[in-house]
Amino acid sequence: MDRMHEANRRAWDAVSANWQARVGSHNQWERAHTEPTVALLERELEWLGDVFGRDVCVLGSGDNLAVFALGGLGAYVTSVDISQSQLDIAAERATALGLNFTFIRADVTDLGALEDETFDAVYTGGHVAVWVSDLRKYYREACRILKPGASFIVNEYHPFRRIWKESTSRLQIEAGYFERGPFEYDRSKEALWGVAGSLPSYEFHWTMSDYVAAMLDAGCELVAVDEIGDQPQGWERTPLQGLPENLLLLGRKR
Repeated sequence: MDRMHEANRRAWDAVSANWQARVGSHNQWERAHTEPTVALLERELEWLGDVFGRDVCVLGSGDNLAVFALGGLGAYVTSVDISQSQLDIAAERATALGLNFTFIRADVTDLGALEDETFDAVYTGGHVAVWVSDLRKYYREACRILKPGASFIVNEYHPFRRIWKESTSRLQIEAGYFERGPFEYDRSKEALWGVAGSLPSYEFHWTMSDYVAAMLDAGCELVAVDEIGDQPQGWERTPLQGLPENLLLLGRKR
């Protein structure tokens, strides 16, 4: 595994309990399978269409809310994440709700556990690409496991929001739009334990053209691009109102 991906895996394993506790505090995981808009935008649901009885893979499943939502819509869902801790928590919650999913721990740039042309749709959303050092390899793997003509749906935190320093009063650029990284951060404060500096993690800031080029390179035709929302999110400490929130891409495997 890429050394930066391995560092990110360790960090996510360490912070997942704290992270998932926040998800639990709003009962989102309990609601997502009956209220899919808890996890998925209306545009995403429109692009997904009727997934009942279809095989769907969620890459970088994280809190697994999208997995629960798709399961509630009747899909057979495979959840893939780099963090075993994230998957274990999701599996416990799925059992509590009587839901059945396939959970696979894997790096999204190496999906060797999944066969070619297996899925009717692949979905990835919720700040996944920021942790990935090779976007094209990631999307090639996503396209490889898709059946011909099937959909690859991407929802990412809009790259215009990634360049700013944290500030409650003004916008000030921290890194230029075309600076991809890696940017190193310490996540030890997010864990329930940890010494300062003990949990380095690495982020990558991809541009809109990077996302489009990676999808085309992967073997998908680009069917649609959308930008949705312009409101600040609760965790943001910078006044980002007016900037686009989400970048959505719909690809179809050639």
